[in-house]
Amino acid sequence: MKKFSINIYGGLGNQMFQYAAGRALSLRYQVPLCLDLSWFSQKHDANTTVRTYQLGIFKNITATIQNGNSFPCQRFITRIRKYLPFSRVIREPHFAYWPAFAEITPPATLDGYWQSEKYFMDFQKEIRHDFTFPALPEKAKQLCKQIMATPESVSVHIRRGDYVSNPQAQAFHGNLQQGYYNKALQLIKDTCGKNRLFIFSDDPQWTRENFDCCGHDATIIDLVSPDAPHLDMHLMSLCRHHIIANSSFSWWGAWLGQEGGLTIAPRRWFADTSVDTSDIIPEKWIQI
Repeated sequence: MKKFSINIYGGLGNQMFQYAAGRALSLRYQVPLCLDLSWFSQKHDANTTVRTYQLGIFKNITATIQNGNSFPCQRFITRIRKYLPFSRVIREPHFAYWPAFAEITPPATLDGYWQSEKYFMDFQKEIRHDFTFPALPEKAKQLCKQIMATPESVSVHIRRGDYVSNPQAQAFHGNLQQGYYNKALQLIKDTCGKNRLFIFSDDPQWTRENFDCCGHDATIIDLVSPDAPHLDMHLMSLCRHHIIANSSFSWWGAWLGQEGGLTIAPRRWFADTSVDTSDIIPEKWIQI
């Protein structure tokens, strides 16, 4: 049977990019989509951040699941698949948008990050529907009410985690400094006046002690839910304006949000400047 398979790996934001790209192709050619989760059952080196499959929280996703442990020899097959003559594995050739992507025909397995909305813009209505968040739990509902009662609410994402603790991740991704946020917060103030910030971070304690809100009022989101990152992303998406980090997580929080507000993103997405990141930020967003 003709179908598309896509390898899923990384954190929630990466998984969403991979799914969205595969979903776009499956819709274009009207064939099924399979999510290959083999990566999550493999052994990884010490520099790889431990992740779990997260897309299961989106109940509108109807793709089938292929787990690496679900049938004998799958790990072996996964490792040698690229050498098999009957295999057709399409690997992302570079980080920038690849126009030939739309011409890939089934059957095929896709392997890459595919971090550009250009891969799925023709089907953004369907993608947004697929990424409908589940109902918020009680602990998050009060924050939801606070955000909805703030007309010019601003989400701010401060990504630390492995960007700080893992030398390899820090060397590649880089860690945004206060200077970026100062410029972004000044732009918000110049455009919309003093507003309330809703600050999201994987290190809320550090944020409380170190982050300068530049005169804005602020609420630091601390749901203590490392196993449910979608709660933060859901609340992010409810804000009108967004100051994102160099992170696919807050990229999606902004992209799924309401239209009409400002979205500010770092011009320098990676510390490694050799990577072409010209296609990751949507044209309507502001880069500083």
